[in-house]
Amino acid sequence: MAQQKERAAAKPRERGIRNLNPNLIGNQEGEGRHKAPTKFEEKWLVTGSIGSRLWNKSAIGILNEEGNLLTPEEVLFCHWHRHLPLPNEKWLDEILKEDKYLLHRASALNRIREPGDVLVLVNNSDLNHSSESWALRWNRGEHPTKSEPLSEVRWVNNSSEIIWKDLFDWAKSVENNGRLAEILVVDGEFDVTAYRLKITEPKGHLESPSKLSEEDFQKILTAWKQKIVSGNGFWLPINPEIMPLPQLGVPQASGIWLAEIEKEWLESKFESNVLSEIPDIYGELLERGLWPRPGFKYGCRWRVYSEDISSQHAPWLVVPNCESPKNWNEACLAARLAAGVNKSWLCAIKFNNEISFIELCRWSPGKA
Repeated sequence: MAQQKERAAAKPRERGIRNLNPNLIGNQEGEGRHKAPTKFEEKWLVTGSIGSRLWNKSAIGILNEEGNLLTPEEVLFCHWHRHLPLPNEKWLDEILKEDKYLLHRASALNRIREPGDVLVLVNNSDLNHSSESWALRWNRGEHPTKSEPLSEVRWVNNSSEIIWKDLFDWAKSVENNGRLAEILVVDGEFDVTAYRLKITEPKGHLESPSKLSEEDFQKILTAWKQKIVSGNGFWLPINPEIMPLPQLGVPQASGIWLAEIEKEWLESKFESNVLSEIPDIYGELLERGLWPRPGFKYGCRWRVYSEDISSQHAPWLVVPNCESPKNWNEACLAARLAAGVNKSWLCAIKFNNEISFIELCRWSPGKA
């Protein structure tokens, strides 16, 4: 018996499978059976006690004088969880012919509402919101009539292209509204994973280049003039123990080895060269008092420390926008890898001569 229970507990869950109930199709007589919704412009009208109950208890739909108006994805959710009949046997077929992403939106809606959180589509709300948002979210037990939303939500396909500048602008707009920016990623099994986007300002406690003295820079310049090509980088004959900027390069063979990116940044200090995106971001990390080191082992450009490299594990993994994930498959993998090693994943974006950082992290609906 114990072994049977263990096997049952170890059985993988069914991913994203929600079937239609053949006994809940159309208007059929039966005690306690609800009436099927009817078409009302672009929505579906639910009448009777269930209409008001859906709004009063769960904030589903939008009330009018005749009942409660639901979107197609809300109709599906209520069919799955509130015993609401579908209008007819061909209803889903007909809707899908006009709206190919209905099942994806219904899966996203279900991911938030099934654990108990409240999701109100922006078209059903008069509250201010970003034009790119799809819905507003409240924690479980809350209601739009009594509290402000905690977050604004978008849904995407796992294969959808990512433009990080657009995501940054959306997240900033949402944060300006005093809310969290959340993304629901629908995969090929209609399983949905929830992520948050945060505008973040990583800062460290190390001395930044701008605070170095002229004497310190002279020490580095002296070594720079004696640099020797080494592999795909350069070796500087300067003792790491007297290096004024220990975050720069990697100690090796009683000297400092610089990668090409570090060489370009240092060269710009001595020769006033204009930097491309990656060395410019590298310099920004140094100026923030951070210690960037190669992130090869984590599939990113840098792992970044806020303290001396010997005193802590790196809190961040940083990727420049030009090397960032191009779709949500790649982004989810990167964020999940970072979380698995207790680090935060950041995309560094340069625009208007400023460098900003956006964090992508996973979260669980119904728990936070």
